[in-house]
Amino acid sequence: MQSVAIIDLGSNTARLVALEFEPERRFQMVDELRQVVRLSEGMGEERRIRPEPFERAIDALRTFRSYCDAAHVQHVHATATSAVRVAVNGAEFVTAARDRAGIDLRVLSGEEEAGAGVLAVANSLPFSDAVVFDLGGGSMQVSAMQDRRYRAGRAYPLGAVRTTEEYLAGDPPKPKHVKALSRAVRRALEDDLAGLPRGVPVVGMGGTLRNLANVALQAEDPTPALLHGYRLKRDRLSALVDDLVAMPVEARRDVVGLNRDRADIIVAGGIVIRTLLEQLRADEVVISGQGLREGLFYPYLFPRGDHLAPDVRTFSVWNLEREYHDHPAHDGHVRDLALRLFDDLRPRHGFGEVERGLLAAAAVVHDIGMAIDYYAHHKHGMYLVMGRPLAGFTHREQAIIALLVRYHRRGTPSEQGLGALLEAGDMQLVRVLAGILRVAEYLDRAKSQRIQDVRCADPLANPLRIEAASRTEAHVEVQMAHLRSDLLAAALGTAIEVVPAAAKAAGA
Repeated sequence: MQSVAIIDLGSNTARLVALEFEPERRFQMVDELRQVVRLSEGMGEERRIRPEPFERAIDALRTFRSYCDAAHVQHVHATATSAVRVAVNGAEFVTAARDRAGIDLRVLSGEEEAGAGVLAVANSLPFSDAVVFDLGGGSMQVSAMQDRRYRAGRAYPLGAVRTTEEYLAGDPPKPKHVKALSRAVRRALEDDLAGLPRGVPVVGMGGTLRNLANVALQAEDPTPALLHGYRLKRDRLSALVDDLVAMPVEARRDVVGLNRDRADIIVAGGIVIRTLLEQLRADEVVISGQGLREGLFYPYLFPRGDHLAPDVRTFSVWNLEREYHDHPAHDGHVRDLALRLFDDLRPRHGFGEVERGLLAAAAVVHDIGMAIDYYAHHKHGMYLVMGRPLAGFTHREQAIIALLVRYHRRGTPSEQGLGALLEAGDMQLVRVLAGILRVAEYLDRAKSQRIQDVRCADPLANPLRIEAASRTEAHVEVQMAHLRSDLLAAALGTAIEVVPAAAKAAGA
């Protein structure tokens, strides 16, 4: 395992994320530090970093350096964005960061910043093409992603801190100032957005958007509260912005889901995002829980080529497996047996490639609960699957995978509090796939891969006969799979027999 600290010095916030990783194989975030520095505060038309924010930012970087030294971080990747990029004393700040805080800052261009954001989306959401925007404190990047790659983009001086200072001085802001900001955003965007693709997802990132989405999400009282991949409707966003506009700053600080230190800039940021969606004619924005920092990290994880995971979904499930219970021989074998059963039984269950992919994912992570304890590891595993967003999967798909893990061992499937994420018919899907996964799991009961193949020659027969082929004695696997076939039998409406495959004739 290697370690890296990604430092992102933005116009509003300074952040450090610490990660451990094996290139091309796995990664895990292990720590985060955050300080509000408001580096662009009071810059105005002079575009000079003022003494107080200058010192706040240097102090934050000094803290980050101390952490990296104490934690023996191998790689430190430190970047600055809009505030330092446009400041007339930006070079002076970079020198102070090196000499006083021991941090070598690289100032990103607008295009580099946008490209990193696109890379984060490409490696964490299931989209090939999208419009991607990142709203920070000083600027907003809007980019086109095509075939999971950055194609074009531009930075606009429309960050939440900057637009608050320039347009929304009142508390609460006056309606005429809100209208003036909306007009300014439209003027800034109207001539430049025509070249962006239409009819593709609009993906947004940045602390302002995530806070707005979190307020909306918390109002829905979700179980669980997954922000990455959440779809915030434009109408819902607009109503939320209108509510926040009417509140003084102190009232906003008490809004559930909103970080208190963003209460003074959230309105301007919300107006910018709302106007952008209107100009794009987008009905919703998909929230990315990943952003610039993750985009800067992926070249460490995937050092070759375009720094892209070959397949987001496959990598994310194996990354989860490797983090908690890394037994690839057993997990891969159970997956292969389960998929063979799924394919043979297609005439009976009628499901397709999407459902097959969910079964494969659940098979890979079915035993991760063993990281906590053997007993009830199926229950622990469900909580681990739902503990954080599973990159590349929708919330519904993640819930189905979690339920398959929950019932791969025993029990009759129920929604387990995940019903709000499911659609009509999903519980029947869970029963069928969990039944297949359970049989496949017990066909490798000794975790020795003695069952080499499984087949169902006549999937419409009653009783259904599943033959397990092995070159050596595998009594425990066949017996246990037969005893645990009850869930699949009930889901398919037939009796099931699991038997050893007939030995091949000599010379056959």
